[in-house]
Amino acid sequence: MPVRGEVRCAFCGSTNVAPLSIFGTAQLVSQYYCHQCKSVFERVRWRDDAKEEGEATDEDQATLSTVY
Repeated sequence: MPVRGEVRCAFCGSTNVAPLSIFGTAQLVSQYYCHQCKSVFERVRWRDDAKEEGEATDEDQATLSTVY
């Protein structure tokens, strides 16, 4: 079982993922991009997830906004 806070691809299980958007199709999910299988997937955001390693934060979203 994966460690809580560890983001794994929903399709291939890889941890080689990057945050794509802090919000996905709903406010309670975040979008990630998997570098292994090149898929975009969503992950349910939990209340304390942003404080844990591997999760997108508001600062990450600001950085993504300037890049894209």
